[in-house]
Amino acid sequence: MVLELFGTIDCQKYLGPEPRMPGLEVEVREPVSGRRRSFIAPIDTGFGGYLLVPKLLYAELGTMELPEEDFGSYSTMTGPIILRRAAVEIEIGKGRKLDSFIETPMQGNGKILAGRRIISELELALLGGKMMCCQLKAIQK
Repeated sequence: MVLELFGTIDCQKYLGPEPRMPGLEVEVREPVSGRRRSFIAPIDTGFGGYLLVPKLLYAELGTMELPEEDFGSYSTMTGPIILRRAAVEIEIGKGRKLDSFIETPMQGNGKILAGRRIISELELALLGGKMMCCQLKAIQK
């Protein structure tokens, strides 16, 4: 049996009204001009994609859009939805950098959500009693 110890870093208070939602502090860097935007992204384990953003933010940061055949297609209760997808660099909290994607719906405005493709790259702890979402870092023995 292997035992690994973790410490919490980069904690973010849960967001919004009750029931509050865990979120991540995110900075998105557009790779062509280097333009950056920072915001708090609610975590949505029901969204299988990357970082969902509103159309206006996508228009600003989506200069590296992928071809249409590489857009995301996700099943929803109202049927499939197609999301435009663009390459970006994402920094989560203080220092965790990922080469990833932002997405926005072809139809409708969209909103900010961190999906499972982002959160599966992170070591996270949801501390419900403290209403905190924290990244974890392994403690060296």
